[in-house]
Amino acid sequence: MIKRSAWLFFSTVLFCIAGLAAAQKTAGEHVDDSTTTARVKMALLEQSVTDAVDINVETSNGVVQLAGWVDSGEIKTQAGKIATQTESVAAVSNRLQIRSGKRSAGRVLDDTILAAKVKLKLAESDSSNAFKVNVEVRNGVVELSSFVDTYEERDAAVSLVAGIDGVNEVINSIDITR
Repeated sequence: MIKRSAWLFFSTVLFCIAGLAAAQKTAGEHVDDSTTTARVKMALLEQSVTDAVDINVETSNGVVQLAGWVDSGEIKTQAGKIATQTESVAAVSNRLQIRSGKRSAGRVLDDTILAAKVKLKLAESDSSNAFKVNVEVRNGVVELSSFVDTYEERDAAVSLVAGIDGVNEVINSIDITR
């Protein structure tokens, strides 16, 4: 439990720092969205959603996005219900993906290296804000998630990642800020 609490605290702090770096929201809006994100993460942990630590939670203007990989459709549905029932959540964009099978240690290493390559390419690009986009990789399939300001920014990130050697597929779970 201490490990999960420390993870939650660290994640919340990082989210707040990244959120404040994006100057398009007021400080109050950042605090509201950060608070909502923390509430959803805590609710997922408290309700023992099996994959809670693997679920990325982002909030923009009260809309919560769930992304990442979970073990079953049941867990995906349960996570969505928990998020929907959490205080100050206006809507939920449930972008969770279902894992298929176990990965070997070599595959996990390959996916970790590929994730680093994707993050580096996004960071080097002029057309996307790397700190806004979450990158998850499983078996060479890259999921991009978060909120961005424009369709062009989202499409540029997807196109950029699709051209990286080793990427088998790109799952676009990026939502546009409302």
